[in-house]
Amino acid sequence: MTVFSPINKSSDVTILTILKRSQIIEAWHQQFQIDITEEIGEQEEIYLYRCNQTNLMFFVPFDIAGSDKLYEQLEKYDWYYMPEKWEHNVALQDLENCQKVVEVGCGRGAFVERLCTKLKLDAQGIELNSNAVKYAQKKGIPVLKLDVHDFSIDMANYFDAVCSFQVLEHISDPYIFLESLIKLVKPGGNLIISVPNAESFLKRIENHLLDQPPHHMTRWSQKSFDSLTSIFPLRVKKFRIEPLATYHVDSYLSDQLFPMPKLILLEKITRRVSHHILKPILKNSSFLRNLIPGHTLYVCFEKLG
Repeated sequence: MTVFSPINKSSDVTILTILKRSQIIEAWHQQFQIDITEEIGEQEEIYLYRCNQTNLMFFVPFDIAGSDKLYEQLEKYDWYYMPEKWEHNVALQDLENCQKVVEVGCGRGAFVERLCTKLKLDAQGIELNSNAVKYAQKKGIPVLKLDVHDFSIDMANYFDAVCSFQVLEHISDPYIFLESLIKLVKPGGNLIISVPNAESFLKRIENHLLDQPPHHMTRWSQKSFDSLTSIFPLRVKKFRIEPLATYHVDSYLSDQLFPMPKLILLEKITRRVSHHILKPILKNSSFLRNLIPGHTLYVCFEKLG
């Protein structure tokens, strides 16, 4: 079977990893107490490929992206919908001269609320998670349950800026999704996207369940975003990498210190050094954290034409 990249339809791809369906189902049950049997299809093996032309990594089969039901179960965890993110603050700079803004995949609408109340923008959000939409609407935040493809037909070339934070990686067909986002933006307007950084320290975490199907379907890098300018009418205006966040310090230190051979005495020593010396230093030094690439990539495109 020939596999094609979902972003440029190229067959110049390399297989990176093979995952077992049964192992993923069991891991989700143990870690999150969520049954994903119906989410992940019938194929016993799931493949991770890299497009050699764009550096985009993607999972096959394509039809195993999580449903609304999966996200409704994940939202019971407080960390899942963070009301304020690093990329929100970066985006505010790129929205200074905008008036009409939409956030696609806005969750509970925290950023939309911020745009409406603090910046007085004509902002709205669309979201597919029914519970998140109800939560936002109860707070009076202008969020509607709409599909972006249908929305883009009715609102083509309407918005000064379109934002989508931590959504693209969940989409099984990123080409259609990006095409819809771009359609919403006025020529000369901004398309703002953030995704997990495929080249951060998190990439070395084995069996990172939230970075594979049915949760994530693609993995992005700066090269992947740069390649979009040859596929769509876009120009990169700004590209940023989030510095290591304080709440990721523990994960970062574990990743850096504990892949070494499991010698019990050595592990005890490194854990003590990590906890008592390195952890406080990193958490209290924004200068040092700024030197370490963190979780999120941020890109602001200008729509051409």
